[in-house]
Amino acid sequence: MQYRLVQRKGRKFEATWNERTMRHGKWRTIQKWISLGTNDPKEAAEKFKGFVDGEASGRGVAFSRLSEVLQEYTAELLARNTSHHNMKRHHSIVRQLLTHLGDISFMDLTRQDTKQYIRSRGVKPQTASRELDVLSAALNYCVQEELIEWTPFKFYKVGSGVRDRYLTQEEIDHLLDACQSYYLRLWTLIAVSTAARSGAILGLTADRVLFDDNIIDFRDPTIQGRHKPRSVIKMPTGLRPYLMDAIDKSQSGYLVEKNGRPLTSVYNEFRKTVDRAGLEDCSPHVLRHTCAVHMVKAGVPIYEVSSYLGHKNTKITQDHYAKFQPDFMDKSSEVGSSLIANPKMRVIQ
Repeated sequence: MQYRLVQRKGRKFEATWNERTMRHGKWRTIQKWISLGTNDPKEAAEKFKGFVDGEASGRGVAFSRLSEVLQEYTAELLARNTSHHNMKRHHSIVRQLLTHLGDISFMDLTRQDTKQYIRSRGVKPQTASRELDVLSAALNYCVQEELIEWTPFKFYKVGSGVRDRYLTQEEIDHLLDACQSYYLRLWTLIAVSTAARSGAILGLTADRVLFDDNIIDFRDPTIQGRHKPRSVIKMPTGLRPYLMDAIDKSQSGYLVEKNGRPLTSVYNEFRKTVDRAGLEDCSPHVLRHTCAVHMVKAGVPIYEVSSYLGHKNTKITQDHYAKFQPDFMDKSSEVGSSLIANPKMRVIQ
């Protein structure tokens, strides 16, 4: 087996090699690496020699670093035919994990390391916490595959919380008026009226818009492996003419396209549109939340909203949206009020 000593930009010296391995009944060549833990060329050369000879203390085991755990998990996701959009996001997260934790042995990883990652990452704690979910999934996968022996522990986590930000009808109108391109206006109309996630909208093809049955099927049969659930909903009446027009114009078979090609993201264009509309704290996900809140405020039953959103169970919907119901805690509030109804009003000094 041929080993190489390399130093990638911004990383410490590494020993790399190619290894043949059996995956899903097929032999594949996978590039592996292990950090030598130093930026000093002379020290790296000594450790590299020790690694190759199998004599350097702690370096004889080829599979020991979190970088290798993440590499193994990434290869598995690719083998599952994970969608391009999800893999792009995965690679972005892995780059951050490698930068901050890649040189640590998985045996040395502690809960304190995960807490420090969240505090030093330089992004919102909720974002860093979600990134650590990828590392946790990678470690658990390697344990299940008996590639490593690791004792699972609970990572330090920061809950994402529930965003209370949703758009009023007036704000929705301003947002739609601010759309300058056909594809973004169409995407926004679909997002607001169906509560579908951005990826589900961008992946929607004409054959899953069933006008005769009045149904939109956001499930994508090409996506394999774990992914966010998608729903099958009744087509909103007001959206129907826009869908018909989009399908008539479509060249790629996808509803949301630009210059005849499907899009992988509308985020940058959406941010510019939000600014033109004069809105604050409005991300693409806010449109999903907006649709759900207005449904609940209009008295739509929680179980129906849950199905519309594609939630796995109604508890998720209940926890997030029950407070927007018209009769939310009416009886409880009345009882609480009755308990203080008799005392005379007086000013407390």
